[in-house]
Amino acid sequence: MKLRPRQKRILEFIQEYIDEHDYPPTIREIGAAVGISSTSVVNYNLERLEEMKLIERNREVSRGLRLVKPKDKRGGERVREIPLYGKIAAGKPIPIPDDPETVAENIAVPASLLPTSGEAFALRVEGHSMIDALVNDGDIIVVRSQPEVENGQMAVVEVLEPAELAGVTLKRFYRRDDKIELRPDNPDPSYQPFWVEAEHVRVYGRVESVLRKYS
Repeated sequence: MKLRPRQKRILEFIQEYIDEHDYPPTIREIGAAVGISSTSVVNYNLERLEEMKLIERNREVSRGLRLVKPKDKRGGERVREIPLYGKIAAGKPIPIPDDPETVAENIAVPASLLPTSGEAFALRVEGHSMIDALVNDGDIIVVRSQPEVENGQMAVVEVLEPAELAGVTLKRFYRRDDKIELRPDNPDPSYQPFWVEAEHVRVYGRVESVLRKYS
């Protein structure tokens, strides 16, 4: 059964809403977002999505729906390839490569570790400043590409100025008026936060998940 445009938009909205709020929308919220005034029409489309095994519903509660993880033909979780753009510093910022668009390789990531909406890319972590966030040297982070992040989120940012801090780094992001605090997540006193003018910081995205290989 093929998704109709309206059903596709409903599914996208559910993903976006869960991504933002961490719980699913109500039928009325879905209708308002996709331009359907009748709750029965929304319900009809949700039933079709349920038949296609794309959602599951508990009709006894107002937010009783959830997305079903996609499966591959062998019954395992579906994976998707995303670009791995090289290294990022979990410590002092590292210089930008001469060609930042160069893709080192593509890596396969399980769907459950990818953002539910938007584009994603990966970076290999170099350094120890985020170990309390369970991000270690050599880990690969999956990043949702977005130009803004909320306070406290782990973000990939580029510091443009001053020159001694210029480069790309992985830190907790906090905005205070016209300044940005980039804060490490390591109790070692040698790792200290630093402040940068907001106009001198470029956000690439927020960390969605971490991949680690155990030897």
